Amino acid sequence: MAECMIFHYRESDNILTRFNPNTKLFVVIAYSVLVSSSTGLERLVLSALVLIPVLGARLPLAKYLKESFFFIILAISMSLSYVIGGRSLIDSASYGIGFLAIIFSSLLLTDSTMPEDIARSLGLFLSRIIGKRAFILATLTEITISMIPIIIDSTLGILEARKARLASFFRHPVHSLAEFTSSVFSNLLDKAVIYTDAIYSRCYDASRCIASSYRIRDYVTIFATIVVLVIFFSLR
Repeated sequence: MAECMIFHYRESDNILTRFNPNTKLFVVIAYSVLVSSSTGLERLVLSALVLIPVLGARLPLAKYLKESFFFIILAISMSLSYVIGGRSLIDSASYGIGFLAIIFSSLLLTDSTMPEDIARSLGLFLSRIIGKRAFILATLTEITISMIPIIIDSTLGILEARKARLASFFRHPVHSLAEFTSSVFSNLLDKAVIYTDAIYSRCYDASRCIASSYRIRDYVTIFATIVVLVIFFSLR
């Protein structure tokens, strides 16, 4: 069975892979805050900006859009709910498009950064604030990020297995949904245990791992992001 590509790390050599994971995480959070805090045309313009790094990183956009079907449905439902609530078409559409923009900014992070790199960098940064507990938090973060693609792969695998044995949701919808949900959760729990055991078996300690160093481009990007945030909220 072919795995989904969405929320998977994809080995490549582009400008995004050269940034420190904390820099990318900070920019994604800042971008999400900007999109969430804006309105109407402002949100549409900010949402369009995510296409620049998406095209620059040469993401397989067509495949990602296909695998983001669930998020697209959510975005459409979100926009329709605002239309029904009496909002203008532009304002309503901006909510759904803004939601998709935040999803794609997250895809940029997971596409260009390995979960363990995020854990190491985050743990090293937070250790200066909360001490060794930061590395426990970093390990939990790594497990959580690693489980996202596993959830998608498990769901896809179970759906394909149901199709192979000609099972239909519409014959017995309640029973089928309960069976499908229990299968997904059971599969995920098994894989989570295996992943956790693998970490403990090699005596993994995030505090002993070498994190990515900061370069000039990281400091410039962080400073520019803070300036944009300050200007944006000063003009509100």
